[in-house]
Amino acid sequence: MNNYCNAYFKVDMNEVIRNYNRVKAHIGPDTEILPVLKGNCYGYGLIPMAKLYTQHCGARILANAAVCEAVQLRRAGIDCSIVVIGGIPQHLLPAVVEFDLQCPLFDAVTARRLNDLAASAGKKVKVHIKIETGMNRLGVRPGQPLDELLNLVKSLDNLEVTGVYTHFATSTADFYDPFALEQFQRFQQGVAQLREAGFDPAYIHCCNSAALTWFREAREFSTHVRSCTSILGHMSMEDGREPIGLVEPCEIGAYITNVHDIQPGESVGYSRAFIADRPMTVATLSFGFADGFYPGWMRQQGPVLVSGTRTRLLGCCMDQSFADVTGIPCQIGQKVLLVGRDGNEQITTWEIEQFCENTFEYLYGTIGNRVERIYSWV
Repeated sequence: MNNYCNAYFKVDMNEVIRNYNRVKAHIGPDTEILPVLKGNCYGYGLIPMAKLYTQHCGARILANAAVCEAVQLRRAGIDCSIVVIGGIPQHLLPAVVEFDLQCPLFDAVTARRLNDLAASAGKKVKVHIKIETGMNRLGVRPGQPLDELLNLVKSLDNLEVTGVYTHFATSTADFYDPFALEQFQRFQQGVAQLREAGFDPAYIHCCNSAALTWFREAREFSTHVRSCTSILGHMSMEDGREPIGLVEPCEIGAYITNVHDIQPGESVGYSRAFIADRPMTVATLSFGFADGFYPGWMRQQGPVLVSGTRTRLLGCCMDQSFADVTGIPCQIGQKVLLVGRDGNEQITTWEIEQFCENTFEYLYGTIGNRVERIYSWV
């Protein structure tokens, strides 16, 4: 380890590149990938993954959801197009202009404010019109509301409509989910309105990682697909279907700091959350919920690999956790895996998602900077 960290999150960068190419082959030559790096690139690390996508995968535009992360990318020397696809508080609009970010547009207040800021800076701001199709989070509805917004934009000299997008609410549920089909029809209506109003967006995007696997019609209608889950090798469908042949590139591990025996009736951790019903050997591990790991992962006795053997976690504290190592040869200082392969045994992200009843975006996106990110090119 290069840092003074108790746990690590290791990424096989070459496997990420291969996944990128697998996705590209699946979507075909006429559609591009718009990598999404929101939430510290889903826990993988914002800047290293941005550099991977731009320098090794050929991405020419990146997306994230927060201005603060877009600014981090600019300050790290990422000079390609960056679009913020999440809602932007009004007080952060000056940063959109200053750092040459592209941003969503769906309301008159933001349109006028952005135009004034851009005019003062002697710039034009590139915007992606966000179409509300059923997520009911951000966006302007097709029909009269969209017409009114587009008429306003035409009167503003310092805005340039460069993109249009929407987001599917149910594309992870099933192939050709009926509500996703409804949303796509509404999106097509919105794009048609843009074109009728004289706009020719360079970026048309509606498919996330789930939709890009099955929604061929939406892919072919678009110029780009928004992907992160698929590039990172994780299953995006709720039932585990993954037709692209992706490979998981991550390993998450920590270290044994103590090994001790307990007797029946003895407890482990705060509030006596686990009480032994037999003689056991317990290992104390070097990570806890303050590292950003979901507490239920440990407290519900999730799987862990010790010496290539599958066993269970017994609970956690703020900085430490416990594992049952009864009958498993192990010693202080050795590595244990929460996700990854050790010998013939493997714990996958999909397994942890099912165990925790949470998606990896939540489980990994909350892992903090006390966990070292290691980027392997072997």
